Amino acid sequence: MNYLWIKVRLNDKNRLLLRCYKNKLFIFDSYEDEKYFYFKVKKEDKNLLKKISYTKIKVVDETGIVKVKIFLKKYYIFILSLIIGLIVFYLLTHLIVKVEIIHSNQEIRDLLTSALEKKGIRKNTWKKSFKEIEEIKESILNEYPTKLEWLEIEVKGMNYIVRVEERKVLEEEVVKDACNIVAIKDGLVKKIIYSKGEALVKTNDVVKKGDILISGTLKKDEEVKDVVCATGDVYAEVWYKATIKVPLSKIENVLTGKVRYNFKIKNNSYNDFIFRSRLKDYEVETYPLFTLFNTTFSFVKQKEVIKKTIDYNEDELNLLADNLLLEKVKQILSDNEEIITKKILQKNKLDNALEVVYFIALSEQIGEQQSF
Repeated sequence: MNYLWIKVRLNDKNRLLLRCYKNKLFIFDSYEDEKYFYFKVKKEDKNLLKKISYTKIKVVDETGIVKVKIFLKKYYIFILSLIIGLIVFYLLTHLIVKVEIIHSNQEIRDLLTSALEKKGIRKNTWKKSFKEIEEIKESILNEYPTKLEWLEIEVKGMNYIVRVEERKVLEEEVVKDACNIVAIKDGLVKKIIYSKGEALVKTNDVVKKGDILISGTLKKDEEVKDVVCATGDVYAEVWYKATIKVPLSKIENVLTGKVRYNFKIKNNSYNDFIFRSRLKDYEVETYPLFTLFNTTFSFVKQKEVIKKTIDYNEDELNLLADNLLLEKVKQILSDNEEIITKKILQKNKLDNALEVVYFIALSEQIGEQQSF
């Protein structure tokens, strides 16, 4: 039921109460202060109260469903925002939108993806409890004892981060009956390390491809005493000529000072700005806001740029060529192999590039086992 709280001057109290009594207008509650008398009546009695009252009355409050409606109408935006916020907060703290498996082996990732999905660890599902995750980890490790050594499932925000160690099965080493260490390329011997066999070369010897470096035939006084499979490494200085080309100029983005702001949506099937950019060329600074249902919402700052061609000076060209050479050489070097020296033999200036011819000496392991 809906009620009104009415306020009148205190000196009018008795006369008003008498009229209410005569007109059967029921007062449910009342109180007073130094100046005013406050009383509670039904809302539908408001018009009757106006007729019988000889003084001005003032409604100071309402109760019941009317008050609730007034409150909702006044604060509906805040209440709606609060409800949406609570829903989003619940989703952010209870929903999983991505499962990331960290391992370099694709076979292990596929195996683990299938096993986790069977246990309910997949995207767009509710988070598991700590106890459930521990049980799932133990179950998967028991299912694949020969493939998985260790498994960890971490809850990070709305994602599962899965780390795994593959169980390494040591293969039995195939022992060859008899073999030599033979040079696979020409070079100048710099270091010999061996555990079986007899070294036939020494430091600073020049060897050719095919020469026996460490023999598997053990002799004493020119008599063969034993035959083994020679093992060891022979490092030699090997010489190469390499040609590197680098561009004479580069194109750089120069900021103009113009800035525009945008929003971006990114998921598996969509990756674009919400509003069309008014800039032709620009650099982007992205600030992720939140991720929901595998979709990331970001605030974007677009900074206009113009493209400018800048010529390299001689020192910059030399540095570019050196870095490119080092990058290419490192791709073919193994552990304990290194560049000994490098020297520029020739430079040729082409239309839009500089061609640099190098002489380089590398320290390489040139020995290879060959059976006999």
